[in-house]
Amino acid sequence: MTVATAELFRGILPRNMLPLGFGSGALLSKRRTRREALRLLEAAMDCGVTYFDTARMYGAGRAEGILGELTARNRERLVLASKAGILPQSRALHVRARSRSIRLLHKVVPSSRNYLPVPSASVPHFGAFGLVEFQESVETSLKELRTDYLDILLLHECSAADLEETDLLHVLDGLKREGKVRAFGIATGIEETTSILKRHAALLDVVQIPSAIWNMNVRRLPTIEGLVITHSSLTSRFNILLDRLLSDERMAAEWHSLTKVDPRDSTELAHLLLAHALNANPNGIVIFFSSSPANVVANVKSVSSRAIDEKQIAGLNALLARKDVAEFFETSFRGLNF
Repeated sequence: MTVATAELFRGILPRNMLPLGFGSGALLSKRRTRREALRLLEAAMDCGVTYFDTARMYGAGRAEGILGELTARNRERLVLASKAGILPQSRALHVRARSRSIRLLHKVVPSSRNYLPVPSASVPHFGAFGLVEFQESVETSLKELRTDYLDILLLHECSAADLEETDLLHVLDGLKREGKVRAFGIATGIEETTSILKRHAALLDVVQIPSAIWNMNVRRLPTIEGLVITHSSLTSRFNILLDRLLSDERMAAEWHSLTKVDPRDSTELAHLLLAHALNANPNGIVIFFSSSPANVVANVKSVSSRAIDEKQIAGLNALLARKDVAEFFETSFRGLNF
């Protein structure tokens, strides 16, 4: 689906919208206050981003509430996508107090880990597709986001088996009939995604997957009618790649020669990878996150102005086709999830 033909997607996506979305998975951290997190969202919106991705479990259940502060003032300007299927850890005072006490005991008496685990309520609850908990999760998302509808609802880390539950599909259809959800889809790994699409492609409006230069998962998707969203083009692996380019003069020179981008400049390298992700998913949306407002603005400006051209992307593709680059990704990223 092209952004230019957004009408075909039930009018959910605004005409000529920027195909870049802002993700809130890392919105909250120990070093970032709630106000600073909100400023990141505001910076993204102010420079043209309209698509915002979140989930019930992000930020231990707090990310939606921060995004809701933005939504309350700008709902008609935004496309909101949230997820259900993973519940955040309990924030009840007694649960948090007990968890802190047990973690402290683990530090003081390491052997206590063998017989006194941290309460399970303090970790996210995966596979929350039971009808009651699923519906409650969606209602909580609506409340936190300060809206009466979600543009997109995604099944978070779902499996093909989850979609075999006809009651869940009935619930999703009911949410659409009630106007609480305008479109739904899946947000899971590439293996589960391809498995689900073999059986249920016709049921899905949206597919969201991780995809980056080191795996190019988007190329593994079959042709589908719905919207394709990718994420994880800039993750912890980005820093590993940057460190290698900083330490390997020959490798850096080859990257510079083919892409005309200084690969040892983290900003330029990020712009190259974002442009490549958009090129690989030309009819969809690419989600990104930056930890400072200045970087948010710089990334959006780079995409909006098309600072990276087709020849530079072709140069990066030539690098990715090389055996030594593939081997570097394989050895350096082995065991990493993102």
